[in-house]
Amino acid sequence: MKARRREPAIVAGLVAGALVGLVIGLQALDLSFIVGTGGRWTRPENDYNAYLVAWNYYILDSWRFPIFSLPQMGYPEGGSVLFNDALPLTALATKVVYKITGSVINPFGWWIFITYVLQGLMAARVVQSVGVRSVWAGASAAALAVVSTSFVMRMGHTALSTHALLLWAMALHFSSLRGRRPRILESTCLLAVTLLVNAYLFAMVFVVVAITAVALWHQQDLRKSDAGYLALSVAAVVGLGLAAGYGLVFTNPSSMRTEGFGKYSWNLATLLLPPEGGFGVLRGVTRDSTNGQYEGEAYIGLGALLLLVLAVGWAPRRITGYVRRYWVFSAMLVAFSIYAASNRVYAGGTLLVSYDLPGSVLDLASYFRATGRFIWPVAYALTLLPMACLFRWWPSFGAVAAALVAVSLQMSEALPGIQYRRTLTRQSYPDLIDEPRMQEWLSAHQRVWQFPSWECGGLVGSNRRWPSDDSNRELQLQRGAARAGRPTNSVYMSRALKDCAREAVWQGNPLLDDGTLYVLGPSTVRASPTLSALANSGSCVALEWAVVCSSSWAPSVSQVRSVRAGTRP
Repeated sequence: MKARRREPAIVAGLVAGALVGLVIGLQALDLSFIVGTGGRWTRPENDYNAYLVAWNYYILDSWRFPIFSLPQMGYPEGGSVLFNDALPLTALATKVVYKITGSVINPFGWWIFITYVLQGLMAARVVQSVGVRSVWAGASAAALAVVSTSFVMRMGHTALSTHALLLWAMALHFSSLRGRRPRILESTCLLAVTLLVNAYLFAMVFVVVAITAVALWHQQDLRKSDAGYLALSVAAVVGLGLAAGYGLVFTNPSSMRTEGFGKYSWNLATLLLPPEGGFGVLRGVTRDSTNGQYEGEAYIGLGALLLLVLAVGWAPRRITGYVRRYWVFSAMLVAFSIYAASNRVYAGGTLLVSYDLPGSVLDLASYFRATGRFIWPVAYALTLLPMACLFRWWPSFGAVAAALVAVSLQMSEALPGIQYRRTLTRQSYPDLIDEPRMQEWLSAHQRVWQFPSWECGGLVGSNRRWPSDDSNRELQLQRGAARAGRPTNSVYMSRALKDCAREAVWQGNPLLDDGTLYVLGPSTVRASPTLSALANSGSCVALEWAVVCSSSWAPSVSQVRSVRAGTRP
């Protein structure tokens, strides 16, 4: 009977958390952005282009194995939905819809909106997992988590913004320990979903699931049959990963490693110190000492900071007791913090510690170069667990009052950022390639060859900055090719698969294949006698940003002049 009486409170808390996420999501995102038909999707910039490129290629392509393989994207090496952060889970769903109905549904705006709802729901579940059933606690936890810096800053990284998966893993950890049984089916579902969302999130979630099993074993609550089922669960997830295309980690591991370890790290000053300092001091503290530590920006917020101080100040011995009781979880947070800070540990602008690592360790670390992201579970633990403690220790009135004050502080601090992001979702980038003319050219050809390709220097070579008009122009061209279903050798991916040495061979004898539209970098053309000769032939047109060639047309002098003037030939 007691469990039944609690059930409505549990459901109410989860609903309250989801509603908080929904309301904040509607405030942060423009409706045209959510439905994927307008606003920023009209002509997006930066990473949004990469997501759309992979998604467009995927839904138009035939079914393949591995499931997310895209040989047309970045040919001849090919690419994958997995390595463009193009949300494999929703890409698969929308491809099924497209194949059955012919309807094209842009999933990215919907997904970002859903992450707000799920973020609120799972934040409420975290506080419930440690024994707090208050609806006020659920709603307050949702508010703190949905406007947290870790989550809000990730709107531009669609898949990576699904932090609800981290909260789900945390809730599953504590509920399993309190129930003294592993939740194997739910853990399997969590791992499978996360694998089809983002590799970084999967790495973190996998660690949480693994340490849950370790903690249950230490409590002597993990039976042999449970261990066997967990092994089957891991095997099933590994099988899913191989089917999806993650087998490249084994067949071509060097392509999965990338530079940036030690640069895209966490700065110790950013977790608890507000960006504007505190109480009129520490305003000028450096938060990014490597030009990459924005990846570890995880300030928990003024409201969460208040609750943390109250919890630690009210019962420090109890806090110490919880750390000892949940020592496996605490050790995981420490390990995440060490990895997030990397081997060059900064506090503000001061390098506190620097140490060398063996080459084998660096090779492993380079699979996840943006180590700063691993501070997110720490940030969420410090945001949600102190409030849960206060609701367990204090009378209901006092806990609710403290939570409301914290939410008020958190929301007032986050409001400008929410308004700014809503403005961003309404903006579209200018047309940098004359899309109507370029679409005509793409439609008249079977594929695109850019030289140099994106990964081999791009149209402006070493002068390309990120973000800039130069980079977005190339991305716009890639998106145009994807929408037209035309294979291209040039694509922006999170992992470099391009063989630039093989690509460079073409420059020695630049013959034009029938049906191929060639887009050449002007500086590369000027530096190459063979390309300069090609550019001066009747098969090429000189634009301000590229030299475009084709064997199927030879523009007249008047056409070339009209192109240079910015009008359509």
